[in-house]
This record gives sequence, structure tokens and C-alpha cells, in this order.
Amino acid sequence: MTNQPSLNLDEFSLTKGGLFFKLLVRMRLMRPDLAPTYRRAVVLALFAWLPLLILSAFQGLALGGSVRIPFLFDFPISVRLLLTLPLLLVAERVIDVRTQMVVKHFIQSRLVRKNDHSAFESSIQQILRMRNSPLAEGAIAGLVIFSTAFLRLEFSGTLSTWQFLVSSSGATRTLAGWWHVFVSIPIFQFLLYRWLWRYLIWCWFLWRASRLDLHLVPTHPDMAAGLGFLGLAQVKYGIIIFALSSLLSSQMGREILFGGASLANYRMTILGFVVLILIIFLGPLLVFSPKLFDTKKKGLLEYGALANEYTQSFERKWIRREAPEGEALIGSADIQSLADLGNSFEIVRKMRPAPFDLMTAILPMVATAAIPFLPLALTVFPFEEIIKKVIGMLL
Repeated sequence: MTNQPSLNLDEFSLTKGGLFFKLLVRMRLMRPDLAPTYRRAVVLALFAWLPLLILSAFQGLALGGSVRIPFLFDFPISVRLLLTLPLLLVAERVIDVRTQMVVKHFIQSRLVRKNDHSAFESSIQQILRMRNSPLAEGAIAGLVIFSTAFLRLEFSGTLSTWQFLVSSSGATRTLAGWWHVFVSIPIFQFLLYRWLWRYLIWCWFLWRASRLDLHLVPTHPDMAAGLGFLGLAQVKYGIIIFALSSLLSSQMGREILFGGASLANYRMTILGFVVLILIIFLGPLLVFSPKLFDTKKKGLLEYGALANEYTQSFERKWIRREAPEGEALIGSADIQSLADLGNSFEIVRKMRPAPFDLMTAILPMVATAAIPFLPLALTVFPFEEIIKKVIGMLL
């Protein structure tokens, strides 16, 4: 049995596969290594958004006219297509690099024991098959088509917008409205649902890894028996969190400006969203908690027994004066060894029940989810007042 699995982990990728991936490569919107990121992000974003601007302007619906919400004032649309959509594409390369590092680290750090290398390799191969599955992308496309055909063709509003013109004879969809429903939204939904599928694959991998007989060391300085790198990896999903949070914030902003709502109406929604984000992106790591509990329990017993043996020996030697004649306490390595043992036991005692902590995972995710909502404060407090308060606190 060799130390390394036969599968080349340098070739592992959560995103480099599938029919859509091959299509983008064939269209020269990217290379097989996912670079350059900006090319496909810019092209797809403009393909989804620019025709909406042109068609709205052609019908006089871009800046005003007789509609309640003109196109350029419907900023959730621009946020969705010019910010969220590109970020979903940029996230591919960012997250792909980190997930590859995680997979390799399981082997390189010897967390996976030799007799589990074949099971670990089998999990990786299954991930690659699921990633490349035409059935999965077909199901995603089918869901998008169903949403477009049966959920978005009806109009129940009473006011004209850049998408619908309402008259006494009924509502008529505008040219921009047709492009939005048949091109812009399907592109966005496909990219979003594809990321959902990828994340489910990643969660499945974490679960499979947690079933292995991992070599966990209770005295590891990351306070998670060597699994602390998983929390750091999950933080990279922050780019998707920021994208979704920005979209939600823009929709709330539209309701505040055009629907008569107030920021206070959305306090619990924002709080619930942040909590949900933590559950979705940190919750899967809790599959390792049973092993961490067992490792801590075993470590406390083992290091407790070692501490008993050493401290009893130390007591006999130095407290009861059974040290060899002529040996001095000052300069003896026994004191340093006692301190080192105490530090090791303290690490075991402070071991976390999950492979993430407040500072390196929870707070960064909360900040990433909350930052896009800060501009909504301008609907409550004037910008000048906010600046004065900030300067006053700093000075």
C-alpha cells in the first residue's frame, strides 16, 4: 500500500466539468483551467442585461415615461445581472482552488490512514462523475424551463413597469420583458442552480470524509484535532454569500423606495437570512463533530493518564527529595517538560466541537452576509448624518 492514492489529486476540480463547461470552452469564453474569469463573466452579464437596456430605451421605458418603475430604476435587475451573475462565475475559480487544497490536504497531512486511501479515492471519483453528469445539468435545465414556462408568464400586477404595460384591455409584456423572461432569468437561474448542485456534491464529500477512520490528534494547535482547515475553506463560499445578499438587499431597497416599506420591516428577515447562511455553509461541517467529541474524550483520558504518571514522578523526585544527589532543580529539563505537558493537556481541554471558530469562520461569514445591507441604512439616516456620527466616534 503506497502513501498516495493512485488518483492524481492535482486534477481534482469541483467546477471543471459538465456540458455547460465544455460549451464555454468551445465558445472560447474560457480555457479548461477556468481562466480568464473576466471574459465569460462580462460576456454573459452583458448578454443578459444590455438588450434589456436597449429594448427598454427603444420603447421609452428606460428612465421614466408612463411606467411606475422604469428599467434603470429597477435596480434588483441590474444587481442580479451585473453583480450576482458575474460573481457566480468568478466564484468558480476561487472556490475550485480552495476545494482542491482541502482534498489534497486530507492525504498530505496523513489525516486519511493508508487503509482508507482506496475509499477516499472512490469518493473523489464519484464526485467527478456527479460533476460531469449530463442528467444533473439536464434536470437543472428542465427546472429552469419549467419555471420560465409555467411560473413567469402570468402577470398579476396593476401598475405598468418596464416589463409590462397595463391598460384597460389587460397587460402586455414589453420587448425587454420578453428578453428578461426567456433569456436573462434562465441564464441566471441555471448558474445559480448549478452552484446548488455543486455545493450538494461538496457536502456529500464532507459527509463521506467524516465516515473515514481519520487520524485526528487532540493536541493539534488548531484546536480541532487537525480539521481546522475545513472552516477556513468554507469561508471561500463567501463570494456566493455576498452575491445572494446583494440581490436580497436590492430587492428590499426597491420595496422601500417604491413600495412604501421601511427598513424596520425587514429586520427579522435580515437576521433570519444571516442565520440561514451560517446553517447552510457551516452546518455541513458538523458531520465531523462526533469524531471531534470522541477524540477530545479519548485525549483527556490518555493525556490525563500521562499527566498523572509524570506529575507523580516529578513529585517523588523534587518534592519528596528523591532526586539523585547533586542534581539541581534549576536548569533541569523536568520543569519545562511539566510545562509542555500542561500546555498539551490545555489544548485537549479547549478542543472545539466543530472544525470552525468564531474569528476565522463565523464572523467573516456574518460580515459577508451583512455588508450588502448597509446601504439600506441610507433610507433611514441621511448620508451626512452617518458620516458625522462615524467621525464623532473616531475622534
